Amino acid sequence: MEGIAVMNYRTIILLGAISIFFLVIQLLFFFKAERTVIKYVPVYIIILAFLFSMLLYFGVFGTGFLSAERIFASLVGVGIGAALVGEALAWIVYKILKGRRL
Repeated sequence: MEGIAVMNYRTIILLGAISIFFLVIQLLFFFKAERTVIKYVPVYIIILAFLFSMLLYFGVFGTGFLSAERIFASLVGVGIGAALVGEALAWIVYKILKGRRL
């Protein structure tokens, strides 16, 4: 039973790390990038990962043993969800800081 609890903590730490990574990267792009297109690079990465996940899920790259593509697509989807949490927090922090500067 302890092994399951440790694995759950590791999963939570990994998803939190993904969220924090995207939070920090997005804030850096917001404050350092000059062009609007460059500011949204992390958003583009999330959209591309989502499209890749959907292609995997629908079997565009072929079907494998025990539908491994769908399992991998689900794992990528969970990572995308964690990245979206970090993105949302970055947008909130940016809007709050931008509002205080005006």
